[in-house]
Amino acid sequence: MKNILFLLLLAATTLQLTAQKDTTDNYVKKFLSIPAIKLNIVPDSLEYTNEHLKKGNPFVLVFFNPDCDHCQKETKELLAYKEELKAIQILMVSSAPYSEIKDFYKSFGLSSMPNIKLGHDAKYKLSAIYKLSTFPSIFVYDQNGNLAKAFTGNIGVPAILDAVK
Repeated sequence: MKNILFLLLLAATTLQLTAQKDTTDNYVKKFLSIPAIKLNIVPDSLEYTNEHLKKGNPFVLVFFNPDCDHCQKETKELLAYKEELKAIQILMVSSAPYSEIKDFYKSFGLSSMPNIKLGHDAKYKLSAIYKLSTFPSIFVYDQNGNLAKAFTGNIGVPAILDAVK
């Protein structure tokens, strides 16, 4: 009976740990600094590049899909932490059709957070660099542009805030 209880507890713990994966070690060597960015931004299709990043501010790169439930939950949480995140530049990137990204932008009222930009990776160039397999995938860069943490899955804003400290 004790063995069965132990195995159930071990299985539950393993499942919980894999739900929020800190994958920083896998990316540190490859992405020590922010890669070249060239995307069209929602809602006006203007080009967005590294030139638009403010020097000295942390930067968070979020790869998402508008239909992803975890991505929607993470976006709602970003909005809930509006004040705490205002000094952090956030770029949410998707390869979904531009119209779907624009609908996502409007439905979540992301225009209320000028520090959040939604980019359309139409040719999957930026996404391919990171070899994504999970949405959301979140890369947190410090104020010097160095990778601080990399996460996959829904991790919550407190983890992002801790990474930029």
